[in-house]
Amino acid sequence: MLRQMLMTNPDWVRGDAELLSHIAGAPDGVADLGRVVRDRLLGEVRQLRQRERAFAHAARENLALLARAQSFVLSLIECADLDEMDYKLAWEAPTALGVDCVRLYLEGATPMIVSEAIHACAVGLTDELLGDENDFTGACSDRTGRTLYGKDVGSHALCRVAVGDRLGLLALAAREADMFHSGQGTEILNFVARAVEKRLGQWMTTD
Repeated sequence: MLRQMLMTNPDWVRGDAELLSHIAGAPDGVADLGRVVRDRLLGEVRQLRQRERAFAHAARENLALLARAQSFVLSLIECADLDEMDYKLAWEAPTALGVDCVRLYLEGATPMIVSEAIHACAVGLTDELLGDENDFTGACSDRTGRTLYGKDVGSHALCRVAVGDRLGLLALAAREADMFHSGQGTEILNFVARAVEKRLGQWMTTD
């Protein structure tokens, strides 16, 4: 019974340095509880190291993504017109933001006759997809994927934009179902959305 209690609660031994030292020097033929404790400690250390490496890797990826997003936003400032902005959103933004597709929708507006990324949409679409929220990250239904991106996607991120009195959406899509998920940070998404919003406002009126 004592052995079972110690096997179940090895912290009792680990918390007593004198007892742990005594058990570690147990002679042959005596149950080496010290080894059990040491093995558990080694396992915990390995797990902590793995978590540390995972955190470091995630931090490096986030910093790299932020740097690319900042560079992309700076490039938007240099856009000469809507055509150039449309091109950057369609072809440069996906690489900069690490996604497969980027679209910008404006309610009740037709800013360009021919475009690749900037499109008009029905009034009310923003509220239908976001409700009272400013942004969304998570799974994308097949119907929504085909409506926004013209194809099925695994997950997406949406952010509300406003140009004057006109609402719209900045939409980012990825093939991977776990690329965007509920509770994910949206700081970079909002940073890009605000830059797009401000730049777009220089070329559009809400007449």
